[in-house]
Parts: sequence; C-alpha cells; structure tokens
Amino acid sequence: MSTKVQKSVEVDVPVRTAYNQWTQFEEFPQFMNGVQEVTQLDETTLHWVAEIAGVRREWDAAILEQVPDTKVAWAALAGATNAGAVYFSPLDDGRTQVTLELEYEPEGMVEKAGDALGVVGRQAEADLERFKSFIEGRSGETGGWRGGVNEDLDIGTPSVDAADLSRGDDGKSGISGKAVAAGAVGAAALAAGAVAAKAMSGSADTSAGEGVDVAPATGVDLPPLDVVDVLTLDHQEATELLTQILGTTDLGEARELTDVLITEVVRHAVAEEMYVYPAMRKHLPDGEAAVEHDIAEHKEIEKTMKELEALNPEDPRFTEVVTHLDSVLADHVADEESEQFPQLRASVPREELVEIAGKVETAKKLAPTRPHPSAPNSELFHKAVGPGVGLVDRLRDRLSGRTVA
Repeated sequence: MSTKVQKSVEVDVPVRTAYNQWTQFEEFPQFMNGVQEVTQLDETTLHWVAEIAGVRREWDAAILEQVPDTKVAWAALAGATNAGAVYFSPLDDGRTQVTLELEYEPEGMVEKAGDALGVVGRQAEADLERFKSFIEGRSGETGGWRGGVNEDLDIGTPSVDAADLSRGDDGKSGISGKAVAAGAVGAAALAAGAVAAKAMSGSADTSAGEGVDVAPATGVDLPPLDVVDVLTLDHQEATELLTQILGTTDLGEARELTDVLITEVVRHAVAEEMYVYPAMRKHLPDGEAAVEHDIAEHKEIEKTMKELEALNPEDPRFTEVVTHLDSVLADHVADEESEQFPQLRASVPREELVEIAGKVETAKKLAPTRPHPSAPNSELFHKAVGPGVGLVDRLRDRLSGRTVA
C-alpha cells in the first residue's frame, strides 16, 4: 500500500529564481538533510552520496520530466518504490509557491514504522523550509539550467506505477524509513539508487547464471547457461521475430512484433556493450578491432531501428527498412557466432562466462527499450546513464501503449 505526501512552501523570490536554484542539483546538500554530495552526470542523471545514521550510500537517479519554471519529476529505478514531482507556481512577481508531491511504498518494519510516524512528510516539509531560507538569504540564484527534459510527455505527477522496476526488494535495499526521508527530491533519489547501483557494479542478483537449471519434465540437472548461450538465444529470438514481421499481413500484428523486436535488440546490444565487449577486448587476440567492428554494426542497427520505430506498417518503406534490418542483423550474428563467440569460449573460463551471463540478464532488465543512436556505445555510459534512459523509455512505452516484451 502506498503513501502520498504533499507539502508546499512560499518563497519570497520570483518563480524564475526559485526554479533556477532548484536546477542547481549539486547545491542540494546545502539544504537537504543527510545529502553529502550530488554530481550531475548529464541532463537527466544525477549521482548522489548521502550518509544516513552513519551509513554512507551512493547511487544514480534519473529525471523523467523537467519543464522550465514549472516542474521537475522523477521515479525510482530500484530499491524503495517511490515517485513524484516538484512544482513551481508564481503567486505574484516576487513570490513563488514550491510544492512537493511524493508517493512511496514503505518496505520492511523500519520503513513502515517511520511511515506510521509521518517521518517522510515531516522531513520533506523541513527540507522545503531550508530551501526557502537558502534562496531568500541570497541576492539571487547560484545558477540556472533553462533546458527541458521530456517536456512533451506531460506525465502529471508520476505515481508508484512509474517505478515498477523498483518493486520486489521488500526492504532489502538497506534503506530505512529515516533514509527515505532524506530530503524532498533527495528522498526519491535515495530510494531509487541502491539496487540500481548494485546492479551496475556487477554485484546484483545473478541468479540466471548461478547453480544448475533443472529440466522440469525429467528432473535431470542441466548446466547453467553461459553468456554465449544467452546471446545466441537472443539472436534466435530476433531472427524469428523478423521472419514473423515479414510474413504477416496483419498491420497491427506487424507493429506489435516490431516494437517487441526493437525492445529486445536494444536490450541485447546494451548488455553486450556493458559486459561482453570488455571481456572480448581483454581476452580475444584481436579483441579491440573485433569490438570496434561490432559497435559500428550496432550503430547501423540502432539507426535502422530508429527509422523503423517512426514508420507505420502501411508505409511503403516499412518492408524495405525491415528487410535492411534483417540483413544487417544477419551479418552481425554471423560475425559473432562464427568467430567471436568460439574465441570467447576458448579464452575465458566457463565459470566466468556463466557469471557474465548473469550480469547480462540483469543489465537487460534495466536497459533502454528504444533505440538511441546518438548516445555513446560505451560501458561507462550504459552503467552511469542507461538505467535512467531505460526508465524514461518504459514510461513512454506505458503512456503510448507501445507493446514491449
């Protein structure tokens, strides 16, 4: 069961000044209790460092929507489930109302006890009052970013439904009710980061690659899949989807199958760039050249999928673009399966390949679902920014009714 918090404060500065100051996220530690450091990695991703009850935590958080002088909205990637927005409303030329709307799902006994005592609401109110003192005590804002983030989404106040990826941790993220209360937007970000950061460091649940698989019909123990098995199955799925798309005469089915294909290929490529290509660079004799070749193919695939995403199946070019994607993917699959995968198995111990398989499966759960051909195809970018991009993609999918696997 979720809890909603709504708190407001009137600040004696114009709306532009209040909003500009709020966009200076790296200044948050000056008025958010418990937040030690915020680093803005890009327009939508923040890295947070906080110390709550003597426990230091670091995580990344994503901004879903940002409208100048109006709104900043977010939702959790992982950990304690929460989402919300901060709104800026001019009262007159020199006064602004700043309103925080937050919804969260307390998990575990400590968080539920804190929820019953209204800890989050009181902390949010205190942070807004500190923001008021901070901005009113200055001659003006310390800076301001006037760009927008996903202004066309118009998502209102995100509910906990926008934070589906964060569900299921049952309080295991180590974030207490007091920690969740550590500062307005910081509260949401603190709740967002723990499991995502753990996943991006490679220490998240890798159950897909641990132990043994048991065949349900026979009870025979099967060896766990290694990363080559996982990627080869992905290739087979993509090939089958392309065959179905090119074979169907139902336009609605063609659109749905295409959306699923794009989603799965994007997830596959991101996970590959995060965990497989670093292993190839390290272990294959011509690893650097092989990875650069594969990344070039990924770029071509992403550009083609971006074009396909915008085409309706009744468009005469739809089949042409699908056919081109089929050709590029076939070449990419042939390169990997005939040369690179055998070399990987010959060069890397099996237990390491099984471990990488688990990391790949975890990465796919957090990865973007739409092509972003202008984004860097790098391990660092995907680990730092990818989960935030993925969250925004999933929100767009939900709002548009787009079919994903």
